[in-house]
Amino acid sequence: MRVRYWTGLGALVLSLGVAACSDGDTNQTFPPLDYSYLSQIHLNVASINVQDEAPATPDSLSAKAPTAPDEALKAMASQRLIASGSSGKADFIIKQAYLNRAGDNAVTGAMDVQLNIADAGNQHTGFVHARITRKLDAGDHDPTSRKELYTLTSQMMQDMNVELEFQIHKKLMSWMTDAAGTPLVNGGVQQQALGAPGTAPVSTPATPVVTTTAIPATPVTPEKTVTPVAAPSGPDAIFPTGADTETTTAPAIQHSPQPGTLQLPSTDSTATH
Repeated sequence: MRVRYWTGLGALVLSLGVAACSDGDTNQTFPPLDYSYLSQIHLNVASINVQDEAPATPDSLSAKAPTAPDEALKAMASQRLIASGSSGKADFIIKQAYLNRAGDNAVTGAMDVQLNIADAGNQHTGFVHARITRKLDAGDHDPTSRKELYTLTSQMMQDMNVELEFQIHKKLMSWMTDAAGTPLVNGGVQQQALGAPGTAPVSTPATPVVTTTAIPATPVTPEKTVTPVAAPSGPDAIFPTGADTETTTAPAIQHSPQPGTLQLPSTDSTATH
């Protein structure tokens, strides 16, 4: 009987210990999810409206989480999406946000948002859609505890921040501005020419810098100067008709001497033979 009594008492203590562990984080506090440290996304609109249209699910664990998924999305939208224009509007719509049990030791969640842009005439001009899902395996811990739900929500928000910013850069680049409201051009900020004091700066597209490489000039070899040879004043003794060259000069035509030019050698009567 004693053995049975202590066995039953031990089982009761063990069951109370498990219950205490499962509810041990009831009084534990968790810091609010904050995204102010991330870069802001400036849009060329005058206002940004946040709309929560996520349907309620009976088996959702969202209400038990320290920060519900839809509340985390609202915080992200208010801290990262900034209206920097003078007209038009943007609607940030939460279409889905939930946490559900997935088996004995896991929990799953999903987030689905859409960002619509309208111009000054309330004409729809563009939108982006971002959806993420994630599953958390709690192992030996209670997957429905506030700590595990807080961890899953934080991980889901990390994924959503990356996905939403990627979609905005991809599809709404023409609606993005810098902090001063200057539209972005090809992913870069336009240059601002500073005018006289009291005048508004004039935005001009950045001028590309072109680098040229100087090519050294090819040196020119000067031609040799040929000094003309002065013509002889009289006939040459060796070449009466001119210098003996290999040029293709036409041969001189030989003519018979004029009559009376040839003379016979004179005879000397006193010459000794």
